Amino acid sequence: MKETVVVKVGTHILGRSNGRLNYNRISDLVEQIIKLRKTHRIVLVSSGAIMAGKEFCEFSHEKDPLKKRQMLAAVGQGRLFQVYSDFFREYGVITAQALITFDDFRQKESYDNIKNALEGILDNNIMPIINENDVVSFSESTFGDNDQLASLTASMLSADLMILLSDIVGFYTADPKKDPNAKLIKTVEQISSDLLSLCEDSLSDGGTGGMLSKLRAADLASQHGIPTIVCSGKEKDSIIKAVGGQTSGTYFKPSRKKSQLSIRGKWMMTAANIKGTITIDSGAESALDNKKSLLAVGVISVKGNFAKRDVVLIKNSENSSIGAGLANFPAEEIRKYIKAKEKPKGVIVIHKNHLYTL
Repeated sequence: MKETVVVKVGTHILGRSNGRLNYNRISDLVEQIIKLRKTHRIVLVSSGAIMAGKEFCEFSHEKDPLKKRQMLAAVGQGRLFQVYSDFFREYGVITAQALITFDDFRQKESYDNIKNALEGILDNNIMPIINENDVVSFSESTFGDNDQLASLTASMLSADLMILLSDIVGFYTADPKKDPNAKLIKTVEQISSDLLSLCEDSLSDGGTGGMLSKLRAADLASQHGIPTIVCSGKEKDSIIKAVGGQTSGTYFKPSRKKSQLSIRGKWMMTAANIKGTITIDSGAESALDNKKSLLAVGVISVKGNFAKRDVVLIKNSENSSIGAGLANFPAEEIRKYIKAKEKPKGVIVIHKNHLYTL
């Protein structure tokens, strides 16, 4: 079976300095994807709808920034997809558009439907092009940027590689646009808090992402055994080089083997509305590794005010996310078990039938 590669293209890659779409670059990206489709299943996650909308109108009279963004996206999304479709059609490739919000991922039924649709599209040799549905997105339902959409999609499809195309070469020790002494980090073994601190203020101008966003997306993919490459989308054959292991960008190693989670487990670990966190000791972690239920005796601490049957994240004593599940008791009741002088025996906090570990 062909390997699956998720490619995310940001607004800065698709645009010119005058704020209009760069058709030559879009044509080049499509040509690379066409070449790779002979040996790989490619999923394209593309920003640029708002920029495409600005080619037709500015809505300068509109003062509400959210409404203006939604209006521009409504005008531009069709145009952006048309441009892609026209270039792909030159090679006889049919395209399919999927506009998604974070709420679509949060709902289990919608999550299943998205996965099934994308798998069907790929199986029928159609080219899927995904973007956030900015017209209906708002602060609580937005991904924040398409890096997160790409990582959630990669996890959902058990992708073999995720490529995030940036307007700089890769991940640096500092912002190379501001610090001439910034050095490129070629390989990242593990995404640490120190690494995150290097790019806290790196949000890109014009787009909604930045290196912090890409680092978080790479972290999520890494947890599911998916390697990530951050590289320049302006470099010649950047996608082809990344797939061939010859990128000049940054390679993020996966932190574990490729996830074998069921679709329900993936949903819980990546997109479900997490209501709280349960931290466990090493003994409980070993029990979970052996497909046992999580007992109250192994719980160290609880965060959040979740109710019974809410989805909760499970972390180990080193603060690494290792699983998720449906709580058997509300948070306050579990806290009482933790504080009890005599630790309760046999009290199941999360049953093994509703517990999923990476």
